[in-house]
Amino acid sequence: MEEGSPAPAPAASAYLPDDVVVEILARLPAKPLHRFKCVSRTWRRLITDPAHSRRFAQTLSGLFFSLGYEAGPPCFAGLHTPPPPGVDTALSFLPPSCGEIELLDSCNGLLLLRCSRSRRSTRIPFYVVSRAPGTNDGVNDTYSAALGFDPAVSSNFHVFQMVQEHYYDEDLFVVAVEIYSSETGIWVFKESRWSEWDIRFTGQMTYFNGFLHFCIASNAVASVDTQGQAWRVSRVRHNAVYGYSSSISHSQGRLLYVDNNVWQNDTLSIYILEDHNSEEWTWAFKQSIYKPDLFGPRPAQGGWDYYIAAFHPNGDLVFFYDERQKRLMSYDMKHGHVHVICTLGEVLKLVHGEYYDVRRLFLPYVPLYSGALASPSIN
Repeated sequence: MEEGSPAPAPAASAYLPDDVVVEILARLPAKPLHRFKCVSRTWRRLITDPAHSRRFAQTLSGLFFSLGYEAGPPCFAGLHTPPPPGVDTALSFLPPSCGEIELLDSCNGLLLLRCSRSRRSTRIPFYVVSRAPGTNDGVNDTYSAALGFDPAVSSNFHVFQMVQEHYYDEDLFVVAVEIYSSETGIWVFKESRWSEWDIRFTGQMTYFNGFLHFCIASNAVASVDTQGQAWRVSRVRHNAVYGYSSSISHSQGRLLYVDNNVWQNDTLSIYILEDHNSEEWTWAFKQSIYKPDLFGPRPAQGGWDYYIAAFHPNGDLVFFYDERQKRLMSYDMKHGHVHVICTLGEVLKLVHGEYYDVRRLFLPYVPLYSGALASPSIN
């Protein structure tokens, strides 16, 4: 700096008291909030202070996954170091009465667990944490249970349970949905109103904008709302026949569908739902991802062996698990960058035997800093 020149003025943020800064930061979405850690050391301290966590928007912390069918509690692959404050990924806070636990779903900070004294128990309660449906003639597969929770709308949550029946001696079709409301504390049985469709549940589902959306065969998506009043099926690709390898998620306020094109070519295709509030739901092509860019050349025997783990809720990242190399990796859809996050070793491998295995290998987790749920145990 030349002699006599004025000193640079301090940043305006330096004059703001901490409580005003916190009030400003509390109004930001998760993505810009994370960027503002770089403004100053003071702002970084305020953003990472556990005392303010409940007021700030949170983003993806990591992914829960299982090592095997009988491997016990889930494992956790964190995306940040250090992990978010106060997040107990080992679930050590659960009471001993839970017995053996199995993670079934995760939604906006809540976890849906199946708890039992024995995995062979025929009546297994659900347990919802932030930190058995009624009987009928159908098949209640707990792996087809899902959470519905949006803290921006309500502190209440819902649990969806598919009821399936065997057709043609082997295929399972969804014939009804049971829906639990934490507000009423009861289950409601709703017969399927997808009357023109054979709903074969493939395991991939997500809760978004008041609906549970899940992939079905023939590259389509079935949706039902929390009241069991609105039922929809939207076809993504009209010339498709098979669709068991599809995935569904949401990111940055948009519902996403991925067609893996397992038997067709070297790309996977991503579609977005154009207008969730319109009378007719229409899917539009977003982009393709070239599989060799992610997993290398096509293996000599068969195709690639991978799993779409999750989409980042606040960014352009999609997470993959490479089964052959045991790697968890991310792909930046905007810039085309591939990043290997870690090596996980053996992860639960789906068994495609007599029936399609609908377990979800990875469940994304976004921290929720709130009070205890009024009634977390669901019987």
